[in-house]
Amino acid sequence: INTSRTPLGPRQDISRIAYYTEYDRHLAAAVSAGKTMATAYLDSNLNNPLLVGPKTQLSVGVSDRTMAGSVDRVLKVFHHSEINTEQSFWSSNIRYGDATDVRGIIQKILDIHKVRWTSCFGLRLTCCQNRDQVHWLHPDMGVSHIREKYEQARPNEEWRYELRIRYLPKGFVQQFTEDKPTLNYFYHQVKNDYMTQYGDKVEQDVALKLGCLEIRRFFKEMRGNALDKKSNYELLEKDVGLRRFFPKDLLDSVKAKTLRKLIQQTFKQVANLNDEQCILKFLETLAPIYRYDKEFFKCALGSSWVIQVELAIGPEEGISYLTDKGSTPTHLANFNQVQSIQYSAMEEKDRKGMLQLNVAGAAEPLTVTTASLTTAENLADLIDGYCRLVSMETHSFIVRVQKEGERALPSIPKLSNTEKKLEAVRKGVRAISVSEDLSGDETDDYAEIVDEEDTYTMPSTRDYEIQRDRIELGRCIGEGQFGDVHQGVYNSPDKPSLSVAIKTCKNCTTDSVREKFLQEALTMRQFDHPHIVKLIGVITDNPVWIIMELCTLGELRSFLQVKKYSLDLATLILYAYQLSTALAYLESKRFVHRDIAARNVLVSSVDCVMLGDFGLSRYMEDSSYYKASKGKLPIKWMAPESINFRRFTSASDVWMFGVCMWEILMQGVKPFQGVKNNDVIGRIENGERLAMPAQCPPTLYSLMTKCWSYDPSKRPRFTELKTQLSTILEDEKVQQEERLRMEIRRQVTVSWDTGGSDEAPPKPSRPGYPSPRSSEDFFSSPQHNHVQRSAHGGTDSWNHLRTEHSALWSPNMEEGGCVGQALMEERLMKQQQQMEEDRRWLEQEESLMKAESRNSRGSVDREDGALQAPGGSQHIYQPVGKPEQVAPPKKPPRPGAPGHPGNLTTLCSVDSYNEGVKLQPQEISPPPTANLDRSNDKVYENVTGLVKAVIEMSNRIQPAAPEEYVPMVKEVGLALRTLLATVDETIPVLPASTHREIEMAQKLLNSDLAELIAKMKLAQQYVMTSLQKDYKKQMLMAAHALAVDAKNLLDVIDQSRLKMINQIHPH
Repeated sequence: INTSRTPLGPRQDISRIAYYTEYDRHLAAAVSAGKTMATAYLDSNLNNPLLVGPKTQLSVGVSDRTMAGSVDRVLKVFHHSEINTEQSFWSSNIRYGDATDVRGIIQKILDIHKVRWTSCFGLRLTCCQNRDQVHWLHPDMGVSHIREKYEQARPNEEWRYELRIRYLPKGFVQQFTEDKPTLNYFYHQVKNDYMTQYGDKVEQDVALKLGCLEIRRFFKEMRGNALDKKSNYELLEKDVGLRRFFPKDLLDSVKAKTLRKLIQQTFKQVANLNDEQCILKFLETLAPIYRYDKEFFKCALGSSWVIQVELAIGPEEGISYLTDKGSTPTHLANFNQVQSIQYSAMEEKDRKGMLQLNVAGAAEPLTVTTASLTTAENLADLIDGYCRLVSMETHSFIVRVQKEGERALPSIPKLSNTEKKLEAVRKGVRAISVSEDLSGDETDDYAEIVDEEDTYTMPSTRDYEIQRDRIELGRCIGEGQFGDVHQGVYNSPDKPSLSVAIKTCKNCTTDSVREKFLQEALTMRQFDHPHIVKLIGVITDNPVWIIMELCTLGELRSFLQVKKYSLDLATLILYAYQLSTALAYLESKRFVHRDIAARNVLVSSVDCVMLGDFGLSRYMEDSSYYKASKGKLPIKWMAPESINFRRFTSASDVWMFGVCMWEILMQGVKPFQGVKNNDVIGRIENGERLAMPAQCPPTLYSLMTKCWSYDPSKRPRFTELKTQLSTILEDEKVQQEERLRMEIRRQVTVSWDTGGSDEAPPKPSRPGYPSPRSSEDFFSSPQHNHVQRSAHGGTDSWNHLRTEHSALWSPNMEEGGCVGQALMEERLMKQQQQMEEDRRWLEQEESLMKAESRNSRGSVDREDGALQAPGGSQHIYQPVGKPEQVAPPKKPPRPGAPGHPGNLTTLCSVDSYNEGVKLQPQEISPPPTANLDRSNDKVYENVTGLVKAVIEMSNRIQPAAPEEYVPMVKEVGLALRTLLATVDETIPVLPASTHREIEMAQKLLNSDLAELIAKMKLAQQYVMTSLQKDYKKQMLMAAHALAVDAKNLLDVIDQSRLKMINQIHPH
């Protein structure tokens, strides 16, 4: 190996490398002598390629000087592999000694693949300049002799060593299905041969079928209709590449649009096959075109009088020949009949080869004359391999007068390198990154893999190993995939009695489990961020422990469920913002987390969360994405391209972060509850998304939907999310302060009006409406089968009221609240009494109502109810035809009581969508309208007009078609525009100190209208789905909220007018 052709980054020191490997992203035929490749060094005493040693020396203890002088003792061998579903040709560079033979090289690579059919493999030497020059290397030949023999004619760079399956047992397909690694290796070998040698020889329909079978096998989770989506097909075409699946001639000869339709149609025909069925179908379809189960040699039978034939060697027929292509094979011998094999060069100028087989029962040897000695050698190796396979012997059947460098020494012994790997873990694995070869072509199929310690920003170079006697193991506080988490104490010299979290490994008896478990620690040590859990140390001896920073409040999901009634909206948005800063940091470090969910976020304090659980995290190389092959993955949190293509990028992390934000706003509810994992991708591809949480601001939900864009390129980056979440958080804090101030003012006003009577406390400003400002309930999307939960407060003031008036019914009682049984029964009795009083009060109200003119009181009739003008303190919606009550009723309904119009259970009690969604009477929560002269009061008239428009829309929307929604909402919008214009005209004459409050009320109305429009669009979009009922109800609730806030605006203006009157005429 010419080390100058393998740049190693800033330090050209080959001793830094213990092992690294590279893959061929294209096909075997694309290799040329001038390409620069990375290499993988394996010591002859090692049997695993996963060893990484310390910086200054090789893990096997070879010094720099020794290694520099032994570069020529490395053999590069190409072999088929598929790691992380990235199909490719890999090359591993294996260090060998004087006693190393071909059998030892083969065994070394097969240890990587873990195959059982080791006797099927052979090593082939091919000339890169002349593909017809092929030498099959016998297992007994010494590697040193091979290089000396063949590199005299051509330099090392022009030779390519390939590991192939050459000797097939009878019924090999059935045999290989019992050994999946062997089946996969054989499949990749055949597919590679097809793409490089036979791709231009097959019919178009056959090439399409073979390509779609490979797509189906390669993307196991992809649905049958996934390629119908343009974004999925473009991802397959541009990111993955159609050249991976289809021959170049097909792609060049068919137009892109036609090709897309053909691929979509053909893929649906094989969509129901699993990966093994795809492989078997591929081999079956290709068999008539490419006889991968046989090898053919043009030769002559006999030595003196010869017959020109084509000799066929295969597992079923044994040794046979054909006189022409259309003839029936003539059987010559079975492999178990062959007693010895001998070959030599004939005494002629053309140097033909001669092969003799001693066959049991035959009177004379079977003699075969070949065109060259090389062909005779390859034929002899093939028959010898079959004989060894059939007889299950390791000795060769070839007899030579003069042995050509064979070694009688045993193969390389296989020693365990477990301790060396664990030592590498203790020292810390250096990053592996892909760097561009500046001298190479941009279309180069090979990438240089360089071992650069500076690829990761190490927070410290200190040793992370901790002595076990310094750790005091405490109680178990959680369980994970690989182990349990315990609370403990670390007695360090710097910080004695430091509380820590200790992650223990459940089943660390095997090396692979220990390596996977410690991988999380190796990942965590790369990071230093205030919202990422810090690694304190590791104990690599059994039992293996990882010591981390302790977050005393546990995981976020459980914390949200326990504290759901004490956390305000600003705090929830703060959690999302903090996570966005951590993920932006990971994005800058080019890491994908792959498991962003509330369960993997830890709570350090009430105002601080930390991202944890890096067991699935991976470093992204220059390809900017990572492909996962095996293991359990969080399907319900994953992006569609991750489910379909196992493709993980920063964009897929953005999708998962959007789901995590939804979990936070839903206060611990899991996504897609009741939906099977297999059905999730279908719902996503049908356009369904998680419904907006109850108290989620529209701007935040809009940000979530951007995170859930099906096309990854349309999702925002974490840096953008961090900025937008910061803005949303600041806005929410301002609105929170404003709501608190208005709530205090309302409480004072109510206390003046009631004169200290024992009335129920004032209701929140918008009962029964899941707005971003306050909420009594949240709706669960029906397609996710979420259980509808009881109401919870959405503002600080309302939470405060719940605390002070603890005698109110607790919504969490059904879920095991801490209220005693006796107190619960007492409250139920009180509620029954209140229900009866409410019923009698409603009857009294209806009997006392008087019919007055619409101008004087502003009532608006409708079929099933009437709207009282904003001048009263009664319900917005009332029955038609009843006289209006002169004085307010004595008993207003209580908030939260059964049958109360603000209760969402009443609002959503309609079982069927077709039966209608009707707004029930709802009480105006602000204080009564001031007793002012309403003549020529334009604001009053326009508020009444807006409420009329809302009622008209509510009455007409039930039987209306989706295309009729727009005119109805437009009428509401025009009424609101007229109202806001009137308010703008009124503001200048009002006191300047009240302008801010009026402007806030106007902004609230604009937000309400935007929310109504958004709900209308959703109702139109999902009109034929299971979501239509939910979104239609939310549309009606948004309209009702608009009417309530219009009444609030009138109250604010009335208060401003009273203030102005008091200033002019002080008492």
